[in-house]
Amino acid sequence: MPELPDLLHVLGRLREQLLGRIVARERVHEPVVLRCTFPGNLSLLLGRRLDEITRHAHLLVFHFEGLDLAVNPMLAGRFRLVAPKDKDEAALIFALGFRPATVRGAAPETEAACDVELRYLDDKKMGKAYLTAPDDWRAIPGTEAGGVDILSREFTPERLISVLKHRADQVRRFLLDKRALDSLGNAYADEVLFEARLHPKTPCRRLSHEEALRLHAAIGSVMRAAIDEVGRRNEPIDVKVRDFLKVRLRTICPRCGAKIRKAGVRGMDAYFCPTCQPATRPGFVDWTKTGK
Repeated sequence: MPELPDLLHVLGRLREQLLGRIVARERVHEPVVLRCTFPGNLSLLLGRRLDEITRHAHLLVFHFEGLDLAVNPMLAGRFRLVAPKDKDEAALIFALGFRPATVRGAAPETEAACDVELRYLDDKKMGKAYLTAPDDWRAIPGTEAGGVDILSREFTPERLISVLKHRADQVRRFLLDKRALDSLGNAYADEVLFEARLHPKTPCRRLSHEEALRLHAAIGSVMRAAIDEVGRRNEPIDVKVRDFLKVRLRTICPRCGAKIRKAGVRGMDAYFCPTCQPATRPGFVDWTKTGK
């Protein structure tokens, strides 16, 4: 799924291109992805102005006049801004064509009135789009109990330390829990743990005060650096920028030159350096001695 730096980049670009425009066309290629909390479909958006776009956890919420469209991209979902006449992609789920608000009332809601099209693509068809009354998206599964925003002032070292004391799971699993933190995904969980020099399987309760402080500092520094880098690259919004990451999908540690290892953590692959992030308790594989 798009992670926080990607979502913030997408959010900014979509705001620049679409806010204040009117929906003049809609197409749905995969209805199974769309969820409506009342009778109807995306045709209900025709003629409505897009007033705002916000991010809530891992969702982008499009606020139209009288309706909200909340999209959860999940594993493979992505957005594209294209010319309305561009050829459809095989992974197209739905599309919304927009026209300027200045011609409202003078132009019909037709393809000819569109000058830009927002497309949602998903190779896996795992993402979901929810059409709801304003603010009803808060009842969408996964959004009712979001964690603290890791970029906010509320995310203090003291708050993180307090939460860690009550967690029995491993630190990487904790980082991915959106009920606790808003929000990290696989790639940046690896980067944060590398920066903090913590093994991904370290139990939260075993983290020392100093390690917890390092973890807090790493979350802030890694995420802000990534946000800056993704914004600086300014790639098209369907492109995930990952080539600057230090350990995720890498083979050699940029810090010490050791071989990067991959281990399963609760069903997910975690990349880490066994030298910079040593195992902390018996039972962990000591990758520094395997030679493989």
